[in-house]
Amino acid sequence: MHNWWALFILIPAFSAFGSAYGLWRRAGRFNFAVWSTFYGGLFPLLVALIFLFDLEWRVYWPLFIILPGFGMLISGLPFHRREDDVVPAALLCHRPWGIFIGLSAILLGLRFLGVDLGIIESIPFFDVQNWWGIYILIPALGGLTTALLLLIGGHSIMLVMINLALAAVIALTGLVALLGLNWELMNLTAPIILILVGLGLIFGFGEKRDR
Repeated sequence: MHNWWALFILIPAFSAFGSAYGLWRRAGRFNFAVWSTFYGGLFPLLVALIFLFDLEWRVYWPLFIILPGFGMLISGLPFHRREDDVVPAALLCHRPWGIFIGLSAILLGLRFLGVDLGIIESIPFFDVQNWWGIYILIPALGGLTTALLLLIGGHSIMLVMINLALAAVIALTGLVALLGLNWELMNLTAPIILILVGLGLIFGFGEKRDR
């Protein structure tokens, strides 16, 4: 182990894992505090393992996209947190954004890792020329899910429409990229979507429900 010095990088990792274990013992369950503390030790652990096993950074760098994506995905799950009791309920409905953005990052990182390892060619799905447009479409599902949660929960229609508008713009960007369309389409369609949202607010589509 000529990179023996990387063992010192494990110190903060094991410290974080020990703190997470202590929190788990006190809480008696796996809550968000336990997860966030445990997650803080994963980055130094990954760096240490790459050095200790002398892995090539040019091959395994996508792990640093996958790991944050995994963190966002888990953080978007409905863990109960102490601040949930004082945070507006409508804000809690926006967690699906984190879930789908994290999922997109994980899949994108896996795609790059598969290319670096030379195994991605065996997956026909990635033969799409503008494959990266798929990873733009995925976060749009977060906006759609958020809008549905807000609507079901009886929250402001304004928030519902704003999330739908953001999801529509992101989805349009992904479709333009995926299908290889002219990017001028964004200059025409995106403002139209925003104008429709504005008209909906002006004419008070959500006024009756809010009352």
